[in-house]
Amino acid sequence: MTKRTAHDQGEQPLEFLVVARTGPGPYPHPVEVALHPDGAASRVSFSLGPHAANAGGQVPLTDVLDDDRTGLDPRFATEFDAADLHWLVPYLVRLHAGEDTTDEIIAAYRERHGKTPRSLLQVRFGEP
Repeated sequence: MTKRTAHDQGEQPLEFLVVARTGPGPYPHPVEVALHPDGAASRVSFSLGPHAANAGGQVPLTDVLDDDRTGLDPRFATEFDAADLHWLVPYLVRLHAGEDTTDEIIAAYRERHGKTPRSLLQVRFGEP
């Protein structure tokens, strides 16, 4: 029996903006955080650990925000601290509320890093 992948089933990959990528170091480094901006249906992708043995997944934006949807859920503080990513939280809050903050996120990233964020394609996986 052959396992069917999302690609086999005709699902289109989602475009993610890589908003953080740290260098090597002890846990939680390296960490990579990517965002698929799509309003309240946005997804956040996390990858932790060295490339050969990293762990990761995608979660709905609602899981990354606190219960009031006004800030970061404390469960993600370690990764956001490691990646110096707290600047992104106000954009995530507004994105969840239905605003299109994609251009602002790209501009804020460019201001911090001197370049636009890299993009990557991932098939949707994990929780709905």
